[in-house]
Amino acid sequence: MRHYRSGNPMMENATVEVLLATYNGERFLAAQLDSLLAQTFGEFTILVSDDGSSDTTPAILRAYASAHPGRFCILPPCARLGARANFARLIDAASADYVFFCDQDDIWLPEKMAMSLERMVQLAATSPPGSPLLVHTDLAVVDSGLEVLGPSYFRYVGINPARNSLGALLLGNVVTGCTIVANRALFETARPVPSDASMFDHWLALVAAGLGRISCIDQPTILYRQHGSNLIGADRAGAATFARRFSRIVLGISTLTVLVRYSRNAAILLERYGDDLRPGDKARVRAMARLWSRPRLWRLPSL
Repeated sequence: MRHYRSGNPMMENATVEVLLATYNGERFLAAQLDSLLAQTFGEFTILVSDDGSSDTTPAILRAYASAHPGRFCILPPCARLGARANFARLIDAASADYVFFCDQDDIWLPEKMAMSLERMVQLAATSPPGSPLLVHTDLAVVDSGLEVLGPSYFRYVGINPARNSLGALLLGNVVTGCTIVANRALFETARPVPSDASMFDHWLALVAAGLGRISCIDQPTILYRQHGSNLIGADRAGAATFARRFSRIVLGISTLTVLVRYSRNAAILLERYGDDLRPGDKARVRAMARLWSRPRLWRLPSL
């Protein structure tokens, strides 16, 4: 494990890991790995979990690990998990003081890690010791050839990152996983990631908002590649997107609607951490946990 040595006593000898989840990523993986190794902050290791790739992804990972001794730790092969469980596996295996999360098909801008760690130090300096802390950033939306589609992901999809209170996050996530750096207090408190929760980034954001703090850097640090095969991509804000969301809330079109997952998130949050939540937050979490048991016409007023 590499140690981050700096003049700041809060970061002296701290360890940093990048958690990289891969699956059939041969098309863009090498470019992503090159962008990691080109970071201006270089004292980190890369922990990889491959989700049973059938292409050359494992060979690419082995080649980079061989070319950069001590920089990569590749977890043993596993049965196909899916993206949610693959990232949960990485979180379970994490052991550093600070962890970043990485998709296989983006490009990290050179200052991403340095900027995020600097903000983490600032956040820790104004937080009680042992607080679960999360820092995230904006992204630039690009196509498969890295042509810019939108210079700000927040504006592209209509996200307000300032809406990061627990009450707001219960209704929607503003934190993109591949931009996150989490401190040890956060990922140790949040794990294991519930198997029936939504994606790991939303779960980490809920835990950080309920028990600690979140800070956003309103500047892109990643080229967020859209290539037609993204598991979760960038949906441009607009009337059509709003109509889809509204119909899910009011009509309950699918039993697997987004709000069902959000309600499950709240129920798990209440069960695990209810005694540690602030009274107002606890009431909001309880209301969200019970949302889907209410009649359809009462759901929107409850929200």
